[in-house]
Amino acid sequence: MLVLLIPAAFGFNREQQANPPKAYEVAKTHNTERFVFPYSASNYDRKHPLVYTYDKPIGVNWILTIQNNMTYALRQDAKTVIKMQEQSPSDKFVEITMFGDASKKLLVAVNTKESGYVRVYQKDTDGWSREQPLIVGHANNQGLTVTNGKRIIIDRLSINGLSLGSIAVYGKDDAQSAINTYAGYLSFDVIFGDPADSPIFYLPLFMLVGTGIIVTGLLLFKKRKISSLEKGQ
Repeated sequence: MLVLLIPAAFGFNREQQANPPKAYEVAKTHNTERFVFPYSASNYDRKHPLVYTYDKPIGVNWILTIQNNMTYALRQDAKTVIKMQEQSPSDKFVEITMFGDASKKLLVAVNTKESGYVRVYQKDTDGWSREQPLIVGHANNQGLTVTNGKRIIIDRLSINGLSLGSIAVYGKDDAQSAINTYAGYLSFDVIFGDPADSPIFYLPLFMLVGTGIIVTGLLLFKKRKISSLEKGQ
C-alpha cells in the first residue's frame, strides 16, 4: 500500500516546495508497521514537521527501530529531531535529536504532564551510528528503554505509559534556517502487541530491545542478499 506523506501544515518554505515528499511504501502486518521518510524530512521546520500518523494508537507494549541513513550538511548544528507522540490532546512525547556527521551528538528528552520537558540523556560525540539502528522500547510495568545500537543508554525509565499516535520529524528551528540533510532516508520499524497475545513481552525490556536488534539485522541481511541477487541477474 502506498501513502503520500504530507506535512502537518501548509507553511512550506521554498526548499520544501521544490522538493516535496514522495510516495513511500508502508508495510503493515497485525503487529508490525514500517515506513520511510525521505532525507528532506530533516529540512522541515519545528512548526511544520513531517508527520506520520498511525491508523490507531499503538498501545504501551512496542519496540521501535530507527535507521538513520541520511547525509548531513557540514555544520555543527545540522540535526534531525524525532518526536514519538501520543494522540492529541495528550502532550506526552519522547524526543530524540541526532546531530550530523561531524559530531553525531545524541539527545533524548521526554515531555509529560507531571514533569514537563526533561532532557534525560546527552552524549556530545559518537552518540549514534549510521551502521547501528537506534532502538526505543516501551513495555507495560517496565517503562522506557533506549539503545544506540551498541548499548542501553536509558534503562526502564518510568513515564506512566506511552502509546504511539504519530511520529513527527524536523530539523530546522525556523523556516529560514539552512538545510540539514541532502541525501538518504530515515526508516521506522515498530513491533507491538498485547502481552496476552505475544509472550515475548513478558521478557525484560532489555531482552526485547535485543530481539529488535536481531530482527533488524536479519532484515538488513535479507535486503542485501536480494540486492546482490538482482545485480547478478
